Order: sequence, then structure tokens, then C-alpha cells
Amino acid sequence: MRVDADYATPVPHIYAVGDVIGFPALAATSMEQGRLAAQHACGEPVPDMSELQPIGIYTIPEISFVGKSEDELTRERIPFEVGISRYRELARGQIIGDSYGMLKLLVSSEDRRLLGVHVFGTGATELVHIGQTVMGCGATVDYLVNAVFNYPTLAESYKVAALDAMNKMRAIARLTAEM
Repeated sequence: MRVDADYATPVPHIYAVGDVIGFPALAATSMEQGRLAAQHACGEPVPDMSELQPIGIYTIPEISFVGKSEDELTRERIPFEVGISRYRELARGQIIGDSYGMLKLLVSSEDRRLLGVHVFGTGATELVHIGQTVMGCGATVDYLVNAVFNYPTLAESYKVAALDAMNKMRAIARLTAEM
């Protein structure tokens, strides 16, 4: 169904959200669209909906992501570095027996902002919100490197992946400085 930026249909006083208007057609996004449509219908100020919409796939294992993918960044010619944390290398991953899970951060090589977060494994749809928050606040990967995470938790994977990305960026900076 066709709607405007406030989710109003061409029929006066009728709004539409969620599955009937198309992508992303997710429960969480649909609920937020409904909230914004209700604000508009009641004459309240309506902020723009954030572009940082997390996607969650409730399979076993769970898959979740927010922000850009490696393919998108490559296509858009945005320089980035990848930081990875594998659950099997975390104490919490070993405790719960998740040997396949991982968290991947896509970090801007230019200003160190977080560009994308991709999580595969136990609790992925919960963990992705940490990255969504960091991205929404415009923070850099330095925040994750310097943050203290409870131990042992899967959230610690953010620090491990951030350190991985930072180490790669340092190595590249050293190599280019030597040239």
C-alpha cells in the first residue's frame, strides 16, 4: 500500500504500517511505524524514523545485523576494517557450548566510526542492540575498546572484535608509514 512519510494513505484519516506497506515488514519496525503514525494522526510532532533498524532472524542459531554490510561498503567505496570475535574464544561461549557463534564489526578506516554490526549465534538478536546504540550515538570503535564489559558475557565479544579491528588498523598504519 502507498503511504507518505507520515504513513498516511491517500484516503484521509487512514494510516498504514508494517507488512502492508512493504520492507522491512518486521514486528519491531512495524510497531515503531505505528507509534509515529499515531503521533501524526494526533497532531503531535513526529521525528524521522532512525535509519538504524536492526534485522533479527529467529533461527537456531540466531542471526542479526544493523548498519552496512561488507558488500555495501565495498560497492560504495567506503574504506573499512573488519573486527571479529568468535564465541568459542570467549569464556561465556565455552560455558554455553556455542562454538560457532561470532560477532563482526565493520569500522571506518578513516574516522573509526562503527558502520555495521553482524552477529551469528546465541543471543544475536539481543547483542546487536549494543552496536546499534554505539552507531546511533556516533561513537567510535575506541568506545568499545575502552569499555568494561561484564565477564564472562557474550557482550564482551564487542571489546574483542573492537580490539581485533584496532590491531588491524594499527598494522596497516605502520606498514604505510614505512613506505
